[in-house]
Amino acid sequence: MNLRQRLLFEWCLILLIGITTVAIASQWRSTEAFDNLVYDRLSALSRPQPDDNILLINIDEPSLEAIGKWPWDRSVHAQLIDKLAASKPRSITLDILLSENGSPAGDEALALSMRRADMVYLPLNFSTPGSDGRAFDTEFPLEAFAAAARGVGHVNINFDDDGLVRHVNLCFDGGGSAWPHIAELVYRGEGTASPAFKRLQHCNARLLLPYSPRNSHSEISYAEAIAGQIPAELVRARDIIIGATAAGMGDNYAGPFGDGGVVSGTEIMANMIGALRRNDFIQPAGSKPTLLFSLLPMLLLMAGFLRWQPRTALAVSIGCIVAILGVSVVALTANIWLAPGAALLGVALVYPLWGWRRLQAVSNFMQQELRDLETQGEVVPLASPPGKSGDLVGRQSLALGTAIDQLRDLRRFVSDSLEHLPDPMIISDLDGLVTMANHRIEEYLGPIASGTALSRLLDDIVAPAHRRSVEDYLRCLQTELDAEQDFVRFISPDGRHFVMRSAPIYSDAGPMTGHIHYLADISALAQAENDREEALQLLSHDMRSPQSAIIALLPTIKDDNVRSRIEGHARRTIALAQDFVDVARMGESPLDGTDVLLVDLARDIADNLWPLAHERRVTIEVTDESDSAFVRAEPDSLGRALTNLLDNAVKFSPDGGTIHINISKHHDMGDANIELQICDEGPGIDADLLPRLFTRFAAHSAPDARIKSSGLGLTYVKAVVQRHGGTVEAQNRPEGGACFRMRLPEAAEPIPGPDA
Repeated sequence: MNLRQRLLFEWCLILLIGITTVAIASQWRSTEAFDNLVYDRLSALSRPQPDDNILLINIDEPSLEAIGKWPWDRSVHAQLIDKLAASKPRSITLDILLSENGSPAGDEALALSMRRADMVYLPLNFSTPGSDGRAFDTEFPLEAFAAAARGVGHVNINFDDDGLVRHVNLCFDGGGSAWPHIAELVYRGEGTASPAFKRLQHCNARLLLPYSPRNSHSEISYAEAIAGQIPAELVRARDIIIGATAAGMGDNYAGPFGDGGVVSGTEIMANMIGALRRNDFIQPAGSKPTLLFSLLPMLLLMAGFLRWQPRTALAVSIGCIVAILGVSVVALTANIWLAPGAALLGVALVYPLWGWRRLQAVSNFMQQELRDLETQGEVVPLASPPGKSGDLVGRQSLALGTAIDQLRDLRRFVSDSLEHLPDPMIISDLDGLVTMANHRIEEYLGPIASGTALSRLLDDIVAPAHRRSVEDYLRCLQTELDAEQDFVRFISPDGRHFVMRSAPIYSDAGPMTGHIHYLADISALAQAENDREEALQLLSHDMRSPQSAIIALLPTIKDDNVRSRIEGHARRTIALAQDFVDVARMGESPLDGTDVLLVDLARDIADNLWPLAHERRVTIEVTDESDSAFVRAEPDSLGRALTNLLDNAVKFSPDGGTIHINISKHHDMGDANIELQICDEGPGIDADLLPRLFTRFAAHSAPDARIKSSGLGLTYVKAVVQRHGGTVEAQNRPEGGACFRMRLPEAAEPIPGPDA
C-alpha cells in the first residue's frame, strides 16, 4: 500500500469515526452539559428588559413575621384580592396551591373575592412520580376555587440535568387533557393563544426561557400590599403575580445566571409572561437540523485534509470553531438554539486524529522508502548524527534529507550526462511539455524554457512535408502502441537530415511518466546515400548503355571468333552492373511475395540451363522429397538466385558429370523450412575461400582459368535468401564437388474463405 492509498484508508476510517461520534453526541445529547454552559454564557450577553406591566407580590420573610406562620387563613388572601381588584389590575395570578380544605369561612371568603374580581388565575400541579405506580399525580384546586377562578393552568417546573431551570412547557399533557401554562392563560385574557403556543409542534414541547436580569421585575412585600401601602397606579392595568419567595417554602429554583443565586417561581412566571408578549421564546433546533449543523464543519475539514497543508488545516479548524460559535450566536438572536457541542466535538476529534494518523502514515512511508533505498543500493542514507533529533520522525527526516541530497547528486549526474551527449536531446512529459533539453538542441533553436510544448519545437525542427510522419510516430509512443518503426527520419526547414528515436520513461512504480527524444544529425549519411544512388544510376544506366550499343554493333564484325568474344565481355559487363545494382538495392522495399512451388521453380531453371548443360553432357537431376511444398517468394529474384547457383554448378562440373538438386522439408524448433540442395561433381571450393564465399568480390579467377567469375553472383544469392527470411551455406562433399544448401520458410496454409 503506497502513501496515497494509506492516507486515503486512514481518512475513510477517521471520517467513519467522526460521523459516528458526532451522530451519537447529537442524538443522545452527550454534550448537553457543555451546550448548557455555552447557552448560559451566550444568553447572558444580551438579556431582555423586564416587562414593566408585571408586579410581583412576594410572600417573603417580613410578610411571615407580620402576618404569622404559614399557612395563613385564606381570608387573608381574600382581603388582598379585594384591595387589588379595587385598583383594576389586568390579572391576578395566585401562585398558591389550593388543593386542600382550609377553614370554611376563609375558603368561602376567598372564593367570593375571586368571583367578584373575575380576573384571578389559579395553578394546578403535577407531582412526579405519582402514587400507585402512576407517572404523576394531578393536584387540582378545590372545586369552589376552580369555579370562581378566571382560569386554571399548570405551573410545572422543568429541571435540566444540572438542576437549573432553562426550559418551560407552555402546555402539559395531563392524562389526555392539554393544560396550558398559567402564564399562557394570563397572556390570553379575553383574547386568543400566543404565537409561541400556536407554533408548538406538540403539547409537551420544551422551550428555552429568555431570562431578564434577576430581581429586575417590580415587586412588593405581601405584608405591605395587604396593609394598603401599595399605590393604585402601581397596580392599575398590570398583571399581578402573588407567590412565595421566603426561604424554606420550596418555591425558589436555580437559574442560568452563573452567580449561584436562585430565582423564585413568581419571577419565572413573570419572565414567561414577558417572553409571550415579546414572542421571543428560544426554540431548540430539531434533531435533524442539529445533526446537519454538527456534521457540516467536520465534513468540511475532512474534505480539505487531503488537499490542505498542515498550517491551512489548523487555520481552517480554528476558523470552524469560531464559525460554529458564531452560528450559534446568530441563531440565538433569531430565537433558535443550535447546540454547538457536537459540532465542536467533531472538529476537536478529527483534527488531532488526522494529524496523528497522517504523521504515522508519513513516518511509516519514510521508514519503508529509506529501507527500500538501502535494499536497492541506489542511495544509502547516512545515519543521522546523534543528538540532532530526539524523536523518531525527526531522525527519519534527517535520514530522508540525506537520501534526498544524494538523489540530487544523482540527478545532477544524469543531467550532466545528458548535457554532454553529442546530439540534441529533449525530455517531455505525458502532456507533451518539455521538461529538459540539452545544449545541443538549444544551439540549434536557442534557449528552451521548461514547460514549452513539444509541438512548438517541432514547428522549428521539422519541415512541413515531414510533419505528418513525425506526429504519427509520436502518437504511437503516446498511446504505448507497438509501432513497427523504432525511429522516424525527417528533414529540417534548413535542409538538414535527422533521425528521431523516442523511448518511454517509466517511474519506479511502473507507470509511464514521459518520453525521451534523441535526435541524430545524419546529413552526412544522407549525402552519402545520395552519392550512392547516383553511383547506382551510373551503373544501372550509364554503364549498361554503351555495352548495349556494342552488342548492337556486333553484326557488323565479320570475324565470328572476335564477335563472340566481344559479345561475351559486353554481356558479362551488363550482368555485373545489374548484379551490383540489385545487391545494393536489396532490402530497400518490403518483400512482395506469392506462394511458389519450389520444385516447379527448380525444374524451370534446370530447363532454362539445359542447352548449356547439354553442350557439356552434364545431367541435371531434380528430386522432390518435400511433398510439393510451397514457399513465400518473389519468383523473379529467387529464380535468378537459383539460376546463379545452378549456372555455377554447370560451369564447374566435369564433362559428362551429374548435378543433383534435392528439395526436402525440415522442422526446426517447431518451424517448417524447405531446403533446396544443389550438389555438383566438380573440383570443389578452395578451403581459404569458403569462410568468405558469399562476401562481395570474394571469388577470384586465375588469368588462364577456363571459367571467369565477377565475385557478385553468390553475394546476390545470399541477399535474396536473407530477403526471403532464409539461410544459405556451402561446403565441399567428401567424395568431391561443391554442395550449396538453401533453407526457406514454408508458406503458411491459406485460411479457407466463407464459400470454401
